[in-house]
Amino acid sequence: MSEKNNHHIKVYIPIFDPEPSSRFASNVLEHTKIQGVLIGRFAVWAWVSDPGKQEFTKDIDIAIKRKDITKLMTYLNENNYKIQELSIGGINVTDIEKNIKVDFIYRYSKEWGDLSPLFEEAVTKSIEINNQVVICERTFWLVPADYLITMKIATMEKKDEDDAKRLLEHIDIDIDGLRILVEKFLGPMGMAKLENLLRELGHSKARSRGKYIS
Repeated sequence: MSEKNNHHIKVYIPIFDPEPSSRFASNVLEHTKIQGVLIGRFAVWAWVSDPGKQEFTKDIDIAIKRKDITKLMTYLNENNYKIQELSIGGINVTDIEKNIKVDFIYRYSKEWGDLSPLFEEAVTKSIEINNQVVICERTFWLVPADYLITMKIATMEKKDEDDAKRLLEHIDIDIDGLRILVEKFLGPMGMAKLENLLRELGHSKARSRGKYIS
């Protein structure tokens, strides 16, 4: 009679506690007087409150203006925070002991191109229309949904396309206004991607393939 072997498999379930990172990001922006806006997956969660269908995230993303990066890096270096440059244009601050992981992004690099005008306008617009969200009792400016969709389309990554589709599906977006925004910052390739996403969703304002009107 043979015995069955019991195999115990350890499964790692990723957990991200936003409290330390949100506190850190808020304090940095307050002390430096830099205008920063919540983007990334936390911004998606803020716009689409459906926890059961949300994807995991491992950090908090803050959009800043390109001109502020030197001031930000000076502050972080003076306070002995370890920083790492991001290839897309920005810096990451990670402190494992304090459970901090924050990306400050301005989106300019030779490798990935210059989208800093999009990020700068998004920061300005967020503050202008007084878009705010609270994370763990910390208040942040929240990127407008149309700018967030444009940012998501720009990466050309599947996970970001899925986020863009979720936003398009659940929020009442001015599609014509979004088209103007995407064309302004992303050009024909961005427009093609936007129209593909709208068609995949069966959106009422989706254009048939090949129909492009500037």
